[in-house]
Amino acid sequence: MELKWLDDYLALIETDSFSAAAQKRHISQPAFSRRIQLLEAWLGVDLIDRSRKPLRFTPLALQHEAAFRSLATGVYEFRASLRSEAAHSPGLVMVAQHSLAASYLPTLLEQWRAQIPQQRFRIRSENRDECLALLARGHADILVSYESPQSGSGVPPQMATPCALGEDALVLVASAKLCEAADFLEPSQPLPLLCFPPESFFGQAVRAHAMPELMRDRLVAVQYVSEFSLGLREMALIHQGAAWLPRTLIAQDLKAGTLCELSAVGRPVPLIIMAYFASRGGQALQDLLTQFMVARMTDSGIPGSSIA
Repeated sequence: MELKWLDDYLALIETDSFSAAAQKRHISQPAFSRRIQLLEAWLGVDLIDRSRKPLRFTPLALQHEAAFRSLATGVYEFRASLRSEAAHSPGLVMVAQHSLAASYLPTLLEQWRAQIPQQRFRIRSENRDECLALLARGHADILVSYESPQSGSGVPPQMATPCALGEDALVLVASAKLCEAADFLEPSQPLPLLCFPPESFFGQAVRAHAMPELMRDRLVAVQYVSEFSLGLREMALIHQGAAWLPRTLIAQDLKAGTLCELSAVGRPVPLIIMAYFASRGGQALQDLLTQFMVARMTDSGIPGSSIA
């Protein structure tokens, strides 16, 4: 099959006329009709009901119209992707935890691109364990992740160079509407809680630093469990309960007053934002690391040196 046959058929769908489609494709109508017949022969099915006039597509053609469009789009997108990769270096692969990819990474990338404009980046967003695995397997050049002050990084020193980017904290918040409810903050009432799974990094940090104290003071009722902080944020915004969330992620919510911090109910959980530069990286990675260290020494160019 030739791709131009598929383009011809899509032109016929759009114009609903052999003559108009042939004109659009800049060929004669007889030549256009032959190419549609060649497409039908290659597919082994009829696309045009030639027993009736005006032009009418067969039921099978109508049923799969979206698939024809998707096929053509996919081919052109694949070609564009190949050409782009051939014309440019593949770029550095950065992997980050979901919450950091949503809240912190855009500012960091803006700074790094200002320092090295020609450098390209490919971004992946994963949970923390998968981020560590990608770095260990050599599938990522830079890891951006959270650590708690008492937790180990899980990254061997020989694998990557660690660099502290800034500070953050998990803060207990709830919607303004929920906070205004008469019994929400009443110690005798169970606190509706939106939680990270206990085996997740955030879940372990909350249980180590804040949960025991909270549960000594009042009962809790777990309403929702998710390892995704973005999901917990959405549930908090629709008044489903209180949740510990990264302050960077909800900075605008706190500023707008849609979420309120409950510091009197649950203590913040301190976090450190770390970057790990793979030791087996090439020259581009070493250049970026050098730029990063220079920026730190001059106290410029690194966002969030203290963002808690």
